[in-house]
Amino acid sequence: MAGGRDDAARVILRFAAALTVGAAGGVLFFAAGAPLPWVLGSMAACAAASIAGLPIAASAATRRPMAAVIGVVLGSSFRPDLFDHAREWIVPLAMLPLFLTSAALLCVTYFRRVAGFDPATAYFAGMPGGIAEMVVMGAERGADERTVGLIHAARIFLVVFILPFLIRLVAAPVTAAPLPPVTGDTANWALVAWATGCVIVGLVLGRLLRLPAWHLVGPLAVSAAVHMSGIADFRIPGWALATAQVGLGATIGCRFVGLSLRVLLRTLLLAAGSTVILLAVTILWAVAIAAVTGIDPVLLTLAYSPGGLAEMSMVSLSLALEPGFVVIHHLARVVLVLVGAPIAFRTSPPR
Repeated sequence: MAGGRDDAARVILRFAAALTVGAAGGVLFFAAGAPLPWVLGSMAACAAASIAGLPIAASAATRRPMAAVIGVVLGSSFRPDLFDHAREWIVPLAMLPLFLTSAALLCVTYFRRVAGFDPATAYFAGMPGGIAEMVVMGAERGADERTVGLIHAARIFLVVFILPFLIRLVAAPVTAAPLPPVTGDTANWALVAWATGCVIVGLVLGRLLRLPAWHLVGPLAVSAAVHMSGIADFRIPGWALATAQVGLGATIGCRFVGLSLRVLLRTLLLAAGSTVILLAVTILWAVAIAAVTGIDPVLLTLAYSPGGLAEMSMVSLSLALEPGFVVIHHLARVVLVLVGAPIAFRTSPPR
């Protein structure tokens, strides 16, 4: 029992250290005017600290509260009239399976021919799905789970780090309206209670319903339902949102804990190749679909991008775009990969 308490205390202390390092990185990126500074700054600082061997760490358990808060924030962006324009989403949603197929074929071929991975490892490293799901599926089918996990972690790191700067470079600068701060009066504290309730109910429902990324999607769905129905219109306090973003960035950066610099550089180089492929394919599809539908190509790029659901949705929110559009496309991507990847592996195994 004592050993268990000691282990839990060690995890908490290491995560507290990661948050401290991440917050420092966020402050630096904020001062430098970087896009999405609390996520990117925290991510970069914790990645550097991980490689330096500092005593920091983050786990799935420590990520969940942060993801839940971000889920509520994203849900609060769902307006009652969001689905009035849902007809315009038919084409990008219909094209999503074709995009995923083309991206996966190119990336699997890259990992097989260039990186020299075995067929199963190349396949699950090249799938544009979530880390946990691809690691589990790959391990069950003979893939090297450590390699699959590292490649996906590096890919998400690179996409989340590069894409906001790339968008800022090519798109007209747009500034999102800041979330209204929560002060100490009774009405606003009632809104904080609404937000807390969405977190709790969303986590319970997400787990019971076995939703993909349940710790994010559950609170997001409950918050979206509350806002779209008009029951309440609350906002998360700015300090809580910044803390959640720091935690999210710290979790990504801490995925490299324990790696030597040599292994990290090799992983980043291999992942960089697949990231270039994925971003190029994403931008090509986004521009083509934008030409047909008239939808903002930047919004389509975020919706199709091979980054994480939470991270890409936060980028869209920071650019005052439509997070709901991005959320729905990424949820569709997750489901399509979860269903399609094992079927395609079984029917047409890579060689």
